[in-house]
Amino acid sequence: MKYLFTEDSIKYKDYKFGYSVNCVLDNSDNIEKAFSMGFLPYTGNINASNEVYYMARSIRINLDDYERLSENKRIIKSVKSKFNIKVKLIDKEDFDHSIDFKKFCINYSKERFINEPLSLERLDLIISRNNYNKIFKFSIDGIDIGYVLVYHNKNIMHYWFSFYDVKYLNDFPIGKFIMEKVIFYAKKNKMSFIYLGTCYGKKALYKVRDFKGIEYFDGNKWESNIKNLKELCKNDSV
Repeated sequence: MKYLFTEDSIKYKDYKFGYSVNCVLDNSDNIEKAFSMGFLPYTGNINASNEVYYMARSIRINLDDYERLSENKRIIKSVKSKFNIKVKLIDKEDFDHSIDFKKFCINYSKERFINEPLSLERLDLIISRNNYNKIFKFSIDGIDIGYVLVYHNKNIMHYWFSFYDVKYLNDFPIGKFIMEKVIFYAKKNKMSFIYLGTCYGKKALYKVRDFKGIEYFDGNKWESNIKNLKELCKNDSV
């Protein structure tokens, strides 16, 4: 594992000199280890030839402590009463990353992230990465309504990118439903952790509110003090 340090924001009078921390994995390096050290996969540079990861306030669920909250149970019960949603886990190599699939993903991105939608070039980079090896497919009556790209081994899962048909937001919180189904799969299959990306700003607090067993990486170690995490998020300038 090769570490890369890039100069970032500074507060000279306080003697605070910021550096962003990245790493590049060698062929012999363990992806699971990178996640356990607070690193997440970076795809912001579409010209990158290496598997770059960045250190951040990553969050994960300790699945020994996870159980479905009453609100999640209510949503699942409500969805089941209206829709017959099928969930299938497919190996990356067996999934057809077709033009239609890519259009689905990019259209979702345009709807949800108006100021910074996903480009086709970045999506192709995401698909090519080694830290994506399986995909969850959600469908109703044979029509695909959502996907989640994940890294999956016997111990951990990384919930990386999700895409869904936003019209279903009128019927139920499809994003939360999809995330919970994937988390529950990891729990049921006796994994240790599922990583859920970063946790910055008030908008990220749903991850803390909706799921039990949350831990966050503080730059040195994993912490489970949710009160502190909430305060950090509330004070973030994002």
